[in-house]
Amino acid sequence: MRLTSITLLLALGPGAALAQDQERFDCLIDPGQVLEIGSAVDGVIDQVFVSRGDTVKKGDPIAKLESKAEEAQLTYAKERAQDEGPIDIARSKVALLQKAADRATEMGKRNVMADAQVQEAQTNAEVAQLELRSAQMDQHLAKLDLQRVEAQLARREIRSPIDGLVITRMMGPGEYVYSQAPIAQLAQIDPLHVEVFLPTSMYDRVKKDQVLKVYPAAPVGGEYDATVSVVDKVFDAASDTFGVRLALPNPEGKLPAGIDCTVGFPAE
Repeated sequence: MRLTSITLLLALGPGAALAQDQERFDCLIDPGQVLEIGSAVDGVIDQVFVSRGDTVKKGDPIAKLESKAEEAQLTYAKERAQDEGPIDIARSKVALLQKAADRATEMGKRNVMADAQVQEAQTNAEVAQLELRSAQMDQHLAKLDLQRVEAQLARREIRSPIDGLVITRMMGPGEYVYSQAPIAQLAQIDPLHVEVFLPTSMYDRVKKDQVLKVYPAAPVGGEYDATVSVVDKVFDAASDTFGVRLALPNPEGKLPAGIDCTVGFPAE
């Protein structure tokens, strides 16, 4: 909605001279994004770490599902992955049989041992090498299985994907959560989004990355710089307007979302 110059003069009082150099349009300050945080897997909620109004950082825990079985699997997988016993046994066997094969080869050259016995000793050494490779492969697979179990356990921990604010908590400990059900709703408040609809006649006056003044409504008030981030390429024929979004920095979280505002454009 476009404001008249008389309205601006009354609203601004002593600052009316500045209003004469601007055209102002009604806008709304929204969160940067609103997310409903759910679980990747089904299960019973063991703990919820946030409440309404809490501030969270990206990666902070939101909730944790009951995971005793997965934790037991993780302990078992770690033990398997760290077990060097089969490899040590295979290496000792390789060393022993390789020495026997070397002695048999030398004795075969001196015609002290039959060729069949020499070949048998060499074959035993080669088999031992294959057994060592098999033991090493088993440990490699055990480490991969450990990664799989760790990933499964991590999916039972729900973490915040953004820096933001908890709007509401939908579920609590003991409740069964499905993969589609949200546990909490988060809002990103830095940056905020300023949404404004302008008449199509102003389309050539708005450019991406343009810096404009935003004036939040009372009781917040004040004047803030915001940068044009989106200029709609599709007009609304019914209202003869187009949408514009501005990014409003809010690093300290002082500005609330969901408040009316006006945005000022330099007058022609």
